[in-house]
Amino acid sequence: MTVPRTRNAVQAVLAAHGLAPRRMRGQNFLCDGNLIDAIARDAGVGPEHAVLEVGTGTGILTDALADRAGAVVSCDVDTRLQSMARGLRAWPDTVRFLEADVLRNKRTLEPAVVDAWQKAPGTPIVVSNLPYNIATPFLASLLWSGLPCASMTVLVQKEAAERFTAPVGTADYGPMAIAVALLGEARIVRDVPPQVFWPQPKVDSAVLRIETHDRARAADWAELPALLQRCFLHRRKMLRKSVDAARLEQAGLAADVRPEQVPPAVWPTLLGA
Repeated sequence: MTVPRTRNAVQAVLAAHGLAPRRMRGQNFLCDGNLIDAIARDAGVGPEHAVLEVGTGTGILTDALADRAGAVVSCDVDTRLQSMARGLRAWPDTVRFLEADVLRNKRTLEPAVVDAWQKAPGTPIVVSNLPYNIATPFLASLLWSGLPCASMTVLVQKEAAERFTAPVGTADYGPMAIAVALLGEARIVRDVPPQVFWPQPKVDSAVLRIETHDRARAADWAELPALLQRCFLHRRKMLRKSVDAARLEQAGLAADVRPEQVPPAVWPTLLGA
């Protein structure tokens, strides 16, 4: 057998192994080989990179990464699915499969996955078709972890991509947009229609690319994620409900300012950092 790159091939290989997509795990399998090649190009994957792929799936993206990257660590929580993918081709020694959930809990990365990825030879990057249900907590956890990671090129629900790239003052502006602005730069590389998946999701998707910087500052701002969550829980309430008035004045903010009006660079000053 070979790694499937079309809808019919994906359906056939899953049926041959007695498998079916699991909605509870956000399994919508990519079935467009041209898009897969485009994602690998978007990520700029080369032999100098150690790639973390979250969600092996049918191995279609793993296949493209294996032929380009210096090392690939691919993890999947679905052991039956990953076992199938392992048998679809002769994988090079540079590819390592892990049967594991990338998240130990909602805000913590799984140490076994992180260790394997960070010890792989090359510059760490992430390239993934992320399950919708873990996309935001995974990317948030990775951004705030301070781990070396030069870039993240991920396929996510379009609404999530828009939250990561939202400018200050807009309805989508919030903790994720602030995290990205402080620790990197994000842009939507391409829109992706439901038709390239099987089964088709009911939403549009997008390829999001985040290039990281200031990784060391994540440790300096360790308390910032909790502050952001608290302040944006009621985003229309004035910030003085959650932040001391003296701190607001020190940051040069008006007493009636709302969280969505505060630029990313100002938020660390509310910690006294």
